[in-house]
Amino acid sequence: MNGIDPTERESGGGSRMAGGDDLLIEKNRFLLCFEYPDVWEIEAVVTILSLASLLFGLTTGIYGFGKLSRAMADDYQLQTNGGDGGYSNGDAGQARRPLLELFVKASGIDNRRIGACLFCQEFWMELYALYEVGVVRVEVKTVNVNSEAFKKNFLGAQPPIMIEEEKGVQYTDNREIEGRIFHLAKELRVPLFEKDLTVEKSIQSIYRNFKVFLRAKVDHDKGKKEISALNELPPQIAATHHKLVEQLANIDQLLSQRGSRYLLGQSMTEYDCELMPRLHHMRIVGQRLLGFDIPHNFTYLWNYILTAYRTAAFIESCPADQDILHHYKEQMNIITNQRETLQTPTKTHTIPEAVLEDIRRLKLDQ
Repeated sequence: MNGIDPTERESGGGSRMAGGDDLLIEKNRFLLCFEYPDVWEIEAVVTILSLASLLFGLTTGIYGFGKLSRAMADDYQLQTNGGDGGYSNGDAGQARRPLLELFVKASGIDNRRIGACLFCQEFWMELYALYEVGVVRVEVKTVNVNSEAFKKNFLGAQPPIMIEEEKGVQYTDNREIEGRIFHLAKELRVPLFEKDLTVEKSIQSIYRNFKVFLRAKVDHDKGKKEISALNELPPQIAATHHKLVEQLANIDQLLSQRGSRYLLGQSMTEYDCELMPRLHHMRIVGQRLLGFDIPHNFTYLWNYILTAYRTAAFIESCPADQDILHHYKEQMNIITNQRETLQTPTKTHTIPEAVLEDIRRLKLDQ
């Protein structure tokens, strides 16, 4: 996995078991309509099943991939070299497609919601790319990592966990999961894992640098009533901020040179599955907890973030703002007046109006 520190695996703290009859399965179908004035309109049909599983002894959410249509945004397409990837239409073709079950960490606020696990979202996006071109079947399930039944069944493993039932194989290590997705993509001729050393170098350690800045800034602000301004930071902490901004500037410059929607071109690859969720976490946590935002003059980087907000794989796998904030506040032991557990879940999938005007002026959104 590119630029990922294995020690940054998401911890399992904070989840709570939801109530309900262990034998009860509730199905709720939602028609979600997100309207962003002058930007785009998204209509998504998402099937969410709240399942109290006998296997895990907890409430589990199962997410079926919905179909999304967008105005003023190109539909996300990942072209294959082999048409339908070697599968025929009809029931026979459907039966031959491997079924992959991805178990992701549930929200620490509500077990039926997606948690803020970066690796979970990364693999979800990669599987979505395979699903979208019709070469695999995918089920994504949220799990309560604090459940004794879950710990017993998975022997202490932490999400993400992937099961390929047809082969009777369970993948509990990040490298194993990505390795299996890599081989499936290669076998089915889906260009998801194209290599580019320039991109790899540009995005490497971006999240680690953010975490260094986050820890330093949180420690500096501990005990203060207000978040300290960035221009008032001591030199040592300011250096961590400058290093992060410098790397973001390099990515902005790379995107300017490439002139493409995604890092490698017009189709999403593993690099986008890695970078997009991390940029979103930086934005949400930075704004709410650090007094930090991605500089608005990084127009090409903001256009890339806008592309993420228009990409079906990202939209479906993205946790709510409240779940992201709750995760980091627990992880960093941050106490604020905000009470995410009492708030209605929302997702920030818009960008600043001034930045959007710059994007339109440069005709980057066409």
